[in-house]
Amino acid sequence: MSNTKPYYTVIGSPVDYEKLVAYVFVKGKCVALINQDNGTDDIRIELLDENTRGKGIEFNILIEALHDAKRILLNE
Repeated sequence: MSNTKPYYTVIGSPVDYEKLVAYVFVKGKCVALINQDNGTDDIRIELLDENTRGKGIEFNILIEALHDAKRILLNE
């Protein structure tokens, strides 16, 4: 049995944003983008993956992935 997490984060700098963003991948699909353009006290999440409609993502995995991505993005 593997202890590998079903999610990972990639930090990027797309031209549409002033500051770095975090791309959140769950089971190999990019499901969210976290941006900090409004400041670290107003972090925004954009849900991206249209392929999860009707299937969904396990709630606890998504929340854990988002918390982890925020921590990485803000170097906490």
